[in-house]
Order: sequence, then structure tokens, then C-alpha cells
Amino acid sequence: MLNATFSFWDWLIENKEVMGDGPGLWCPLHIILMVSLALWLVACWFIFRKYPKFAMKFTLILCILMIVTRVFRMALLYFSGVQTFVEILPWHLCHVMSFVFPIFFFTKTKKFFLPVLVVTFFGGILTFIFGDYYYLSTLSFLHIESLFLHFAMPTVVFGCIASGYFKVRVKDFWQGYVGIILLGCWSMIGNSVIEGANYLYLMENGLPFDLFFFLNWKYSYTLTYAVLIGIISLVAILPFYIYERNKKAKEGTSFDLIMKTLRTPL
Repeated sequence: MLNATFSFWDWLIENKEVMGDGPGLWCPLHIILMVSLALWLVACWFIFRKYPKFAMKFTLILCILMIVTRVFRMALLYFSGVQTFVEILPWHLCHVMSFVFPIFFFTKTKKFFLPVLVVTFFGGILTFIFGDYYYLSTLSFLHIESLFLHFAMPTVVFGCIASGYFKVRVKDFWQGYVGIILLGCWSMIGNSVIEGANYLYLMENGLPFDLFFFLNWKYSYTLTYAVLIGIISLVAILPFYIYERNKKAKEGTSFDLIMKTLRTPL
């Protein structure tokens, strides 16, 4: 049931007891936001490719905002007594990336940057799609901050790739799996020290489905995660694989043409 009588403070800290129930996933607002994100990213890709300097400045601003808004969120939850100091620490994938990506970008560190890009992009997209921000009567501040973060995460990745700041190589994609394993280990620490935690959705299924439910295994959804990671990996690698093959083919054609010209008697 909708409830319009909650206070600004209730909205700020997301007081579920007084804000009322919302429509849930796949409601009109959810669909509108997903379409908006898709259109936004398409526009960003073309703009960033045409104006690489603007892309770098825009990415820098977004990285700063990601950190500032996330730190404010953490301080709000801690000083309001909603969460403990341990609970506000970055345990979850997108929470971790909201700091890791900007650190890599600020320091211009490109070594092992590929897994940061991959995890930031797909982590942000998947959470945006399956994250239920709509279970309350209105979007709370915490929800709006999280939605902004998940808009910003794929945007900064596009900024780095479309502008040419970072060159993606297919042979380096194995690093993405290393990054996921490291994130999983880190999140399990959080799940161990915080009662009832489900960081990275390792303790309970974070998806609305489980492809391997018939196994009657408590953690069968982790196999579903593995399938999704495999599919996402193929989707991520394919465009770059095609690009590299076409580039090599063109280079080979150009080389053959040059050699043929040199061999032709004047």
C-alpha cells in the first residue's frame, strides 16, 4: 500500500516501515529506466568516440561523484545507526567498484584494468536490471543514489573504451575471471563477519530464477551464475574478437598489396 505521510528523514534513510509497499520489479518505472539507460549508453558511445577529450573529463567528473555520493551514503547509514561500521564497508560488487574503478582511473593504472572495466560494466548493468528498487511506495534517497551509481558505472567504462583511453585485447580477458574470483573471496569475508549478509548473492539466490533448481541443492543457483558469466563473457568478447580479426585481415591485405607493388617492375 502506498504511504505519502513519511518524513524527509524516513525517505533519506529508507524507513521501510512507514514508506509503504511499491509495485516491485518490472513496473513501468523500472522499464522506463532500463530503456533510458540503454538509450543513454548508445548516445554516450557515439559522443565519446567523436569527442575523446570530453569523454575523459566527463568520466573524471562521474568518478568523483561516484565516490562522494557513496561516502555520503556510508556516513548517513553509520551515523543514523542504521548500519554498523563493518556493514557500511564496501563488500558488494558495485560498492567495491565504486571505489576501485575511480582509483584505477585517477592513478592512470592500466595494468589489470580490463577486469575492473568488465566487472564494473556488467555488474552495474545486471544490478540495474534485477535490482528491486521499486518495492517501496517511492524511490528513497538510497535507491536514487544506487540508481545513479549504476547509471555511472557502465558510462565510465564506455568513456574509457570509446575514447581510446584503454585498448581492449581479447587475449587479456582471462583477467576478468581472476577479478571475479577475488571479488567472490572478498564478499565471502563480508558474508562471514556480518550476520544475514548476502554480498554478491553468494548465500541466497539474487536472481528471480534458478536454472538448476531440479538438483535440489541449496547452492544450485551458483551454477546459474556460472552459466550467466559464461554467456556474458561471450557477449563481451565477441565484438572485440570480430574487431581484431577484421583489423588483422585489413592489415594483411594492405601488406600483400604493398609487397605486390614492390615486386612489380617499373
